[in-house]
Amino acid sequence: MSAERAELAEHLLMVGGAREVPRNCFQAAPGLRISVICRQEFESKVWDKKDLHRLLLLDPETSREEWLGIVRAIHENDRIDAIVNFTESDADKTAYIAERLGLRCYSAQTVQWVTDKYLMRARLNETGVDHTPAMKVVGPDELAKAAAELGYPVICKPTGGTGSLGISKLESPADVPRAFTWSKEGTSSLDGDELIAEPFHQGQEFSVECISETGRHYVAGITQKSIDQDSFVEVGHLLPAPLPDADAAAISDTVLRMLDALEIQDGLTHTEVILTENGVRIIETHLRYGGDRIPNMLTAATGIDIQKAWARQAVGHSITAEIEEAIERHRSGERAEFAAIRYRCADRRGVLTAVHGIEEAHGMPGVMEVAAVAEVGEQVGDLTDSLARLAFAWALGATPEEATERAQAAVESLTFDLDDEPGGQT
Repeated sequence: MSAERAELAEHLLMVGGAREVPRNCFQAAPGLRISVICRQEFESKVWDKKDLHRLLLLDPETSREEWLGIVRAIHENDRIDAIVNFTESDADKTAYIAERLGLRCYSAQTVQWVTDKYLMRARLNETGVDHTPAMKVVGPDELAKAAAELGYPVICKPTGGTGSLGISKLESPADVPRAFTWSKEGTSSLDGDELIAEPFHQGQEFSVECISETGRHYVAGITQKSIDQDSFVEVGHLLPAPLPDADAAAISDTVLRMLDALEIQDGLTHTEVILTENGVRIIETHLRYGGDRIPNMLTAATGIDIQKAWARQAVGHSITAEIEEAIERHRSGERAEFAAIRYRCADRRGVLTAVHGIEEAHGMPGVMEVAAVAEVGEQVGDLTDSLARLAFAWALGATPEEATERAQAAVESLTFDLDDEPGGQT
């Protein structure tokens, strides 16, 4: 995965599914064989199965040692040249396998820092990147004690959460029982059930897409986020974020120092930050690219294709020169559009029976994609996490306002049929 590698991989082990990304790997290394290993519940994220050399689906209870034993057996008979995890799921197993097989990958220590928000806070405090305090809580009484010590308002969330699961804001001691219950419920689909409490940072939220190679980091894009203030679910994005140069530089500098502190070497990271009146504060980071079509929008608006670059890096190409060139082309104005995505959420509870207007919305000016998120027959209504949204549209525009207005108009043109009775049919 570095510039020092003289040959491209012939056999790539991919941990987890990554939808369309393996197609880029095949393009980057003709004749490449890809073996995929993942948990059974992630099979839907494995596309183009017919093109894979092998696919192994494991029970969720399969131990780390069993994962290693399976991969080692493959390696002994069909040498694995490189390993990659485009999703972050089972990152701990990815690092463990890579270390045992001598393959280049992120370290187990980096995985711990990134996937455990409490450990991340400790590391960022230790290195002076971000002094936001955090306290582990295991019951309502501990949450109440931590909130009083930190000072209201406070955020409570799972240490390993994703997709806005289980995030609670506490304004006063009266919020403790509800907040603890909600955050605890958010751990039901996670590998761990620990919660942390930390101060609530007030300000505009952004996400930052970075790509790294041998410890050198590049900011590919900064995205302005629109957040539902009750659920903290993201309902829209705009990129590149229309920021003053000083603010963009402050965000970039903080994120780059964070990547150094967490000892990130290669691959993509997706980092969420808040720009407060007291500076940039890190919310969390991930060993993957952002969701919600952010990579697609980034490519369309700026010409910087982070998914393609990461795939090329995974099979052995050095991507430093091409990333630097793409960033410079964007800065020069050669590619200077804006992209915005907007989501629709249900205004009442019910069972979704039909979605109307997708084809018509796709034909509106500047619109690049329109799609339903919820499936027909699904119970909708409560905005509990990012999977609870109904549909989205994203569009390009010459200005931030034009891109946003186009995306909003497209998604607002959709209509939805809801049945009040669970189990209703179209």
